Amino acid sequence: MGITLLSQTDDMLKVIATAARVCYSGLPLEQLLSRYSEEEDRRLIKKVVGMGHLSVVEHGVMTFKVDDSFKEELFRIMIDKPFLKITETEDGFIVSLNLRTMIELLAEKPELRFTKEISKFLPDFLPKPKSQQ
Repeated sequence: MGITLLSQTDDMLKVIATAARVCYSGLPLEQLLSRYSEEEDRRLIKKVVGMGHLSVVEHGVMTFKVDDSFKEELFRIMIDKPFLKITETEDGFIVSLNLRTMIELLAEKPELRFTKEISKFLPDFLPKPKSQQ
């Protein structure tokens, strides 16, 4: 079974780009949500994340069904990444993490099977970690 994406933040691109703009713009939220194109949102996120400002991507959350074979790795990850939410089920786990945690795992623990599997779900609007370039 491996890892299956169960859910993710709706309109994640727009949510994250808007969060980034709220920090620096005096425009009302309604204008921030409607004023910029998808391409402008993509450029902004790549720029902000490329500069190391990862707090805005915390607004994007993904939830996965993870089979029991990842148990040991999940507990190793939990020690370093307290923002990983794990619920045990009969045959595995439900794991939720924000995109910042995902990016950090890809940079810090690229050798783990769990990390390699979740990297397949990394949104295309985020720059690829150096370990995947």
